[in-house]
Order: sequence, then C-alpha cells, then structure tokens
Amino acid sequence: MVELIYGAKGTGKTKKIIDSANGALEKTSGYVVFVTDTDRYRGDIDNRIRYIDVTELSISSERGLSGFIKGLIAGNYDVQYIYIDGAQRITNKTLEEMQQFYDELGILSKEYNVNFVVTISRTEEDMPDFLEKYM
Repeated sequence: MVELIYGAKGTGKTKKIIDSANGALEKTSGYVVFVTDTDRYRGDIDNRIRYIDVTELSISSERGLSGFIKGLIAGNYDVQYIYIDGAQRITNKTLEEMQQFYDELGILSKEYNVNFVVTISRTEEDMPDFLEKYM
C-alpha cells in the first residue's frame, strides 16, 4: 500500500505522519522506519521506530532515495512500514517529475509487503493524475 498525506503547506501533514508512524507500532510486529531530511522531529518519534535523517547520509536525489529505500527492504525483510516526510524536498524534484519514484514504491509495496506513507505539499485538486490511485 502507498498512502499519501497531502495538503497545503501548514496544514499539519508532518504531525499526521508522525502520529501515524507512532500508531503503526500498535498494529505491526515488524519494523517501522521514518525517513526525513531533518533531525527536528526525532524527539516526536517513538524510540522503537528507526528514525533516519537522510542529510546525514548525503541523500539528495530521487535515485539516491529510491536506492536507499530498496536497501532498507533488502537489509531487513521485517520492515513493514516506511514513512517518508518530504520526498520532494529530499529529491529536489517537482512532484510532476516523480512518477517513476511513486511507481517504484507501488511495486515495492506489492512485492515485499511494505506499507509506504508519504507527505506531499499539494491540495487534492493540484495532484498529478499518476497519484490518483493512491488517494
């Protein structure tokens, strides 16, 4: 499953994704991973969740983020949830340029039974058509 948490800037998407990640611990026996580009929310994330600030790993492109996510899954088949806060910021791409990334998440989700939750700073009306299947 690929789930999107979307809305205009300042509408509480980060709080929603943090609450969702913390809540996932109650419904899974697998691992939960939270990926973002800042250390700012580390204290808000339950310490049982693997918190990863990609800037510490010099990940700043779509290819880098995609490869990193695949490595997380390959390295631990018990990963059941991967939360990504700000994929556009991390990859330095516009949402319209990220169709391949979201298609890959969909494939990985099906093949490895991983649930992805991603924040997007857009209103529903402004979403590209390729994301419709995840809304």
